[in-house]
Amino acid sequence: MEIMNVLVQHILRAWQEGISLKELQRRGVCLLKLELHCQKTGLYGHLLVTLQPQKHGLDTELPSNNFGPGDIVGLYEAAGQNNQICTGIVTRTASNSITIAVDEPQSNLVSLNQENLYCLLKLANDVTYNRLKRALNTLNHYGSGPASDLIDVLLCSSKPSGASDTKLLKFYNETLDASQKEAVCFSLAQKELAIIHGPPGTGKTTTVVEIILQAVEQGLKVLCCAPSNIAVDNLVERLSNHKLQILRLGRPARLLQSIQHHSLDAVLFRGDNAQIVADIRKDIDQAFVSFVLYFYSHYLK
Repeated sequence: MEIMNVLVQHILRAWQEGISLKELQRRGVCLLKLELHCQKTGLYGHLLVTLQPQKHGLDTELPSNNFGPGDIVGLYEAAGQNNQICTGIVTRTASNSITIAVDEPQSNLVSLNQENLYCLLKLANDVTYNRLKRALNTLNHYGSGPASDLIDVLLCSSKPSGASDTKLLKFYNETLDASQKEAVCFSLAQKELAIIHGPPGTGKTTTVVEIILQAVEQGLKVLCCAPSNIAVDNLVERLSNHKLQILRLGRPARLLQSIQHHSLDAVLFRGDNAQIVADIRKDIDQAFVSFVLYFYSHYLK
């Protein structure tokens, strides 16, 4: 797996380096000659950098591209791909601008000013690979623990335990049909594993939401995972209609705007010390602007 990842990254890099930046822009994975429009602290403490085409004016639009919210990108000096300033995640795209969120300290972006030109390039997302690798390494070294029985069942080393008795449930969603109610009761009765299967549009997500609500009602803590951000966001949206403590893990830039207030960053932002942190960030922004002006007037002119 390690060799495969290195090979994929090598092929991608060779592909990018073997093609001119103009051709990459024509293919929609690169934006050239961008100017800094503004940069500010936002999105619960992340630095937001907005870029626009070189020529000013409301009618100046970005070239046709494949950039969208959630994409991982690299910000480069206009000289080329070997002068990367930082990486970030696209948070917003418009016809005449693009905004990215970066985690790097603002001091790393001191070279950004409205006199320079920049290049934005789509990067390969190796997050999934790294998470799979960590999970396999953890599984390989896992001994006895609370997940031992589940792992044995998943790897077919043992059979699932028998179903436990469940009490008569009062369903939150009274519109569930008989098969959905049966699936809820079946899932809650299983100790290790339950599978709900059905064609698209048969109400599987609605059933899962009911299972989560019933599990919380029983005093259980629930961890929800899904193959995509939008699938988890959909669950959060449906659960937010109920009085639950919901914590959405993940970068706010990759979440639906309607559920960003459930993100970890947002919860911390609303904490007891949030105002102190906000004042500190305001002071940092003011000091950063003053430093940029000083740096530009003394060293770049």
